[in-house]
Amino acid sequence: MIPSGTAIDRSRQQGQHHQSVLVEFTQLPTRPLSPEEQIAQMTLLDDLMDDIGMGKFQKQLLVEDRYIGILSSSMFVGMMLGAMFWGMLADAYGRKQAFNFTLAVTTVFGVASGFAHTYWLLCLLIIGLGFGVGGNMPVDGALFLEFTPKKNQYLLTFLSIFFSFGAVATSFLGYLLLPPYSCEGPVEGGCQENGWRYMLIALGGLTSSMVIGRVILFRLEESPKFLLNHNRHQEAAVVLCRIFRINHNEPQSNAFEENIETLTSRFNQPALDESFVDESSSDSDSDSSDTVTESQSARRSPTTALFRHQGSSLGKYKPILSRYRHQWRHKMHRAMDRLRPLLEPKFRVSTILIWIIWTLIAFAYTAFNVFYPKFLQEHGQDGNQSLKQVYLDILIYAAAGVPGSVLATVMVEGRLGRRYTMAVSTFGTAAAAVLFATLKSHAAMTIFSAILSLLATLNYAVLYSYTPEVFPSDIRGTACGVAAAISRLAGIASPLVVGAMLSVSTYFPLWASAITFLIAAI
Repeated sequence: MIPSGTAIDRSRQQGQHHQSVLVEFTQLPTRPLSPEEQIAQMTLLDDLMDDIGMGKFQKQLLVEDRYIGILSSSMFVGMMLGAMFWGMLADAYGRKQAFNFTLAVTTVFGVASGFAHTYWLLCLLIIGLGFGVGGNMPVDGALFLEFTPKKNQYLLTFLSIFFSFGAVATSFLGYLLLPPYSCEGPVEGGCQENGWRYMLIALGGLTSSMVIGRVILFRLEESPKFLLNHNRHQEAAVVLCRIFRINHNEPQSNAFEENIETLTSRFNQPALDESFVDESSSDSDSDSSDTVTESQSARRSPTTALFRHQGSSLGKYKPILSRYRHQWRHKMHRAMDRLRPLLEPKFRVSTILIWIIWTLIAFAYTAFNVFYPKFLQEHGQDGNQSLKQVYLDILIYAAAGVPGSVLATVMVEGRLGRRYTMAVSTFGTAAAAVLFATLKSHAAMTIFSAILSLLATLNYAVLYSYTPEVFPSDIRGTACGVAAAISRLAGIASPLVVGAMLSVSTYFPLWASAITFLIAAI
């Protein structure tokens, strides 16, 4: 006989209690319940959950701190893929459609993210969100430059201030929505962690208003440079005339009309699209008149050319497939031809140094940014900082970055110049990160995080303008594109590497960020 009070006896008693509660729960009536019966039902459910206890199932609902960075990495993955996809789409089908669709994609995935029921589904949806955002930035920049006179194109650099405005708006929205709809500590009964859902849905709704504004409130013309590059000279002339009338509200001058006439007559020469022509001298079939005719048809509509051959033998597809194969090879060779000059002796040192700077700064800034809220929550005010105070500090941090772009514009034209401005701001950012990590008072943490935000924004503004100035115009776009891609890769790696060490110490992201900024400055 098992003595009363032993562990086995207690386990048996708990099992009997669990069975009795479960039987009682299943015997509840299926008809609509009275308020008293509903209370009794919820009480029984609570008893059952107490018997079940905390275990593997509940742990599946939680996200360990070391996995927090995967969400940020997911955004960078989407941004990198989006930049490549939407950039190619804009070159092939026009800036206008890509301009509108990038925000639409951002809206859809932003709202959908708010309804994610698992962390990994949320990461997947955030990749889609980044896919839209990543395409929006380069397409919008290209449109701005192609609609702006050369003497005013410097305004593109100043537009970086709106990144800071966006960060402030997002932080303010987080301050309003996250604290009241989030749990201060471990999730207890009755506490719902829905603040982040409301935040994502609200941002998706805000983005949808921008989509509506783009489509309905103003008429966007296709880029004249895109139209000219695709031999659509008449359409380019119409767009230019419309812009002239909007800006001047008067009849076009004779000189303007003569230039338009020159544009549509002198340069409007029909040409065969080289990308669909086999340039290899070894393929004599591609030089035949039949193949050229097919190439012209494929240039207008490749799918039409393919469908026209339906029902014929496989051999009839070979010329078309061959052209696609050579087109791909041709583009790969052209891409490599653009990359080679970057590593020629006269540019090699500059190229490698710029790649290193982009990598280090992206790694350091992302490491600090991603884990900044976590650090505030655990160490701000001796670990007793409320969620509301955390998001107020984040709002201050975002607002401090707004003057960075303006200050950068002034400093680069002063005695320091671009290189020394970058060096000084990077040293200052590293020092601010060290002081933020070592000083314990809330006031000191607020001040030095604001200084870090200001200097980091200044640093990025200078870096964005310095990079294209180092290289000549024929390789400038490739140089900037590769540098941006490398920074995205660093942004992907940073949260994963630093997050893996978060279990060792929450100070690790701060020190990793400070040391990386210091190396970049040197």
